[in-house]
Amino acid sequence: MSKKILFSPIGGTDPIKYLRDGSMLHICRHYKPDVVYLYLSHEMLEYHKKDNRYVGSIAWLGKYLNHSFDVRLIERSDLYNVHEYDVFYQDFKEEIGKIESGMEPGDELLLNMASGTPAMKSALLVMATFAEYRFRAIQVSSPLRRINEKHEDRKEFDGEINCELNEDNAEDAENRCQEVKCLGLMRLLKTEIIKKHILAYDYTAALAVASEIPHELSENAYTMLKIAAARIKLNLKKVNELIGDKPYQIYPVKDGDKRKIFEYALVLWVKVEREEYADFIRGITPLVIDVLELIMKKVCGVKLENCCEDNQTKGLKWDRKKLDKLGLLQILEDEYRDRGGFRAGVVYSTHVGTLIRAKSTSEVLKKKIEEITEIEGKLRNVVAHKIVSVTEQWFVEETGKGAKQIYELLKYLIKEAGVNAKKEDWQSYGKMNEEIVRYLDEPV
Repeated sequence: MSKKILFSPIGGTDPIKYLRDGSMLHICRHYKPDVVYLYLSHEMLEYHKKDNRYVGSIAWLGKYLNHSFDVRLIERSDLYNVHEYDVFYQDFKEEIGKIESGMEPGDELLLNMASGTPAMKSALLVMATFAEYRFRAIQVSSPLRRINEKHEDRKEFDGEINCELNEDNAEDAENRCQEVKCLGLMRLLKTEIIKKHILAYDYTAALAVASEIPHELSENAYTMLKIAAARIKLNLKKVNELIGDKPYQIYPVKDGDKRKIFEYALVLWVKVEREEYADFIRGITPLVIDVLELIMKKVCGVKLENCCEDNQTKGLKWDRKKLDKLGLLQILEDEYRDRGGFRAGVVYSTHVGTLIRAKSTSEVLKKKIEEITEIEGKLRNVVAHKIVSVTEQWFVEETGKGAKQIYELLKYLIKEAGVNAKKEDWQSYGKMNEEIVRYLDEPV
């Protein structure tokens, strides 16, 4: 069963002053924590040893409310310098960390921000602002809504009288607790970092930062970040698992095989946007082959696999007999007669492109296929045999086209392959980014 846990420094107005609850007791009254940790400096510990005022008042309140409080003391008998902020920040951090490490799922941690010295309050405020631990920070206002001016002797304390005459026992007594809406600066900072990673399409880095503050993000935001990280890796199975029955619209193209091609093409677009040109080049070849395979089926009426050897564990290889039977071998023989003849072997984009150009009636398609197969072959050979610095200028020098022009050529062929993507579908990653940012701005 989930529990409420209160961490409370103890100050001069605790447990009762001027016959009204001090902050610690007031929080106990209205939040009814199951466990209460009292942090006692040397002076407060001496008062505790003298008359048990803190534990005794909580026990009296427990009987009054018919609620059981488990009170635990954090004693600092050597703590005299209660004005030193650094001492409390480190000590509070360690003690609250211990409490949190022992909490079960569903447990809730409350922090009393109103008791103790200014240094104690400042330390807790910094922790709350930076959201170092997940808790509800509670402030308690003075009954007079101003500084308590009259003096009350704190050395002598009659617990029974104070508890019996406590005006906060009245049914119509005001609840002076207020939860502090801290800035959550750490959350804000990390959220902004996540957004910058997203806008740079670095979803792995974004998810790594998000994993540091998962409870500070909405479920939608965290799930979408995991989806984006899986999508950019083309782990579509994982994407589908994460989507489940949620209404996320991730895929513009629904058809299975065509979706795979389109998603792959979008990843190449991200490579271009990030200027990861070497990866873009390495990614062109498999895409061109898959796209030309669909166009070949559409134009030639033949599946590429029906022209290849049955054993395809090491990649597609032409089968001369199958090509001849389908009336395609002569086309390749004629094309390569002056270049040493057609050797069959591994299927290259230039081979498939030759077959399509021989059968197609579209001059535009023929020209585009000739361009892409020439570019793909040239880039593949250069990168495979040389260590090169791939820049936009390098593309122009090697192929006469920039990376984005080559990508536009790929988009045209993808459309010709029967992948029915609308113009806005090509901005799918941008739309996904906008959706993630929107979820990041959701209240938790």
